[in-house]
Amino acid sequence: MASDFSTDPRCQALWRFENGLNDSRGGNHLIDVNGVGFDPAEKKEGSYAGVFEKANSEYAYRADADLDPGFPFKNGDTARKISVCGWLRPWSYAYPGYIFAKFDTTGNRRSFALTRYGAYIRVYSGYNGGASSEYFETNLFMSNSEWYHLGVTFDGLNKAGTVRLFRANNGTTYSWPFTFNNEPYIGTADVTVGSRHGGGDFFNGHLDELVVFNDLISINEIDAIRSGTYTGPLPGYVKADTLGTLVAYSLTPDVGYVQADALGKLVAYELAKPKRVFPVPHPKTRWQSHYGKRKFPVVN
Repeated sequence: MASDFSTDPRCQALWRFENGLNDSRGGNHLIDVNGVGFDPAEKKEGSYAGVFEKANSEYAYRADADLDPGFPFKNGDTARKISVCGWLRPWSYAYPGYIFAKFDTTGNRRSFALTRYGAYIRVYSGYNGGASSEYFETNLFMSNSEWYHLGVTFDGLNKAGTVRLFRANNGTTYSWPFTFNNEPYIGTADVTVGSRHGGGDFFNGHLDELVVFNDLISINEIDAIRSGTYTGPLPGYVKADTLGTLVAYSLTPDVGYVQADALGKLVAYELAKPKRVFPVPHPKTRWQSHYGKRKFPVVN
């Protein structure tokens, strides 16, 4: 069963690698470098998976100027929110092997990157005009020749995100929250799959159903994408409001919502906060008061 992203306005690109590098969601078709392959036997979704061979320096890219309007971290993006999900089956250890990136290390245009660094997942965020970067690394040792599903959400304005990793071999799911010190740099580096900008630090292995959102998606949505049951935003999905604040919405909004307060902490609110109702006192109730304070009934 395949997920359906057609009704989700947050979804900006979907590369299913169905014997090609076309975007099934929009116009962000990737350009092939050195002959990316497609495997009909070893796959996780659809009829093919992408094959990226490090020995042949294979990767795919799309220039920043050619990205669809609204693509996350496209030059000029002020929301600075991105979510990326996809299947990966690495063949060997790399230091690093870029899975998905908008990251130019030679031209000082570092923005965002997902890599497998050795046996671990790393999330990179560029800052200082793209000249510097910081990273978060998970602590799960990932074996070669096994399928994993990776989901990453990153709110650049709040400098925080989550990594969610599913190991298909034993059905175990792991999650790690992370926080960076700096807001990410938004620049003009290419979007790349299987490498960084311009080639180099190649990923070696299979990739399948790589999907990109320009907003934050929930853990439940990541899991639905992985299981192939996703059909659009789920109850309790997370997105940014018009002020750029992280808000969790429900399909039954009368229940309430969650929002970051002025200090950046998540706070739960009721949409219609009930008024406090006091019992009506008996007409003969005696009252006592103090100067400058509200009257209250005498308690016997």
